[in-house]
Amino acid sequence: MSVAEHLGINTADYDDQIFTFIPFYDEILSAAAGALDSLDRPARTLLDLGTGSGALAARCANRLRGVKIIGIDGDAAMLAMASSRLGKALTPVVGNFETTAFPRCDVVTASFALHHVRTPTAKRAVFDRAFAALRPGGLLVDADCLLARDVKLQRRDHEAWRRHLAGTHGVAGARRFLRAWAGEDTYFTLDLETALLRDAGFAVDVVWRNGSFAVIAATKPHVRGRLQPTWTPSRHA
Repeated sequence: MSVAEHLGINTADYDDQIFTFIPFYDEILSAAAGALDSLDRPARTLLDLGTGSGALAARCANRLRGVKIIGIDGDAAMLAMASSRLGKALTPVVGNFETTAFPRCDVVTASFALHHVRTPTAKRAVFDRAFAALRPGGLLVDADCLLARDVKLQRRDHEAWRRHLAGTHGVAGARRFLRAWAGEDTYFTLDLETALLRDAGFAVDVVWRNGSFAVIAATKPHVRGRLQPTWTPSRHA
C-alpha cells in the first residue's frame, strides 16, 4: 500500500496533510534533527528509512553540510517528492527497509516509519542491521508513535490524538483514521523500543517525548561491550 492510500490522501498533499495527522509534527522533526548534535565527528553518509517526502532528511542535511543521503522507501511517488526536495544529495532506493541492504553509514534516521514493522523480533532485526551498518560513534534517530507502559496513560494519549485529528477531520473522521491505522500499524511501548535498541548494542537516550510520541537517539559505542553508566545520581532521601 502506498503512503497516500495508507493515509487516504493525494501524494502531492502529503506535506500539508501530515500536520493534521500527527500532533507536534514540526516539533518532532526539529527534535529528531537536533539529536544529531550528539555526533562526535562529521557525518559523511546518512541512511534514511522510510524516507517519505524527505522532510526529516532535509532538516538533517541542513545540519550536516555535504552529507550524502541514501533514502529507502517502498513508495516511488514519495521518493520522487524527496528527490525534488533534496536534489543530488539524495540517492533514492525503492525497497522495503526490512529486507534492503544497509550501506555503511554514520547516521540512520527514521520518522514514522518503524511502526510498519510488525513484531519485536522483526524490529530487533532492523536495529541489529542498523548497528552493523553504522560506524563506531554513529547514531540512530527514531521518531515515532511510542506508547506509555501504563494502559490508563495510553488511553489518555489516544484521546489527545483523537482530539487533534477531530480538529481538522471531524469526530467521525478522527475515529475512522485511528481505527484504520490501528489495524495497519504496530505501536510499541517506549520501554520496549528502547529495550530492543539496547539489546542490539546501542546506548539510548530519549531526547523528546509528548503523549504518544517520542524521539530516541541511540548511539553505537566506539567499543562494543556491556554499557556502564558514567554518572550515578546521589541517593538522597
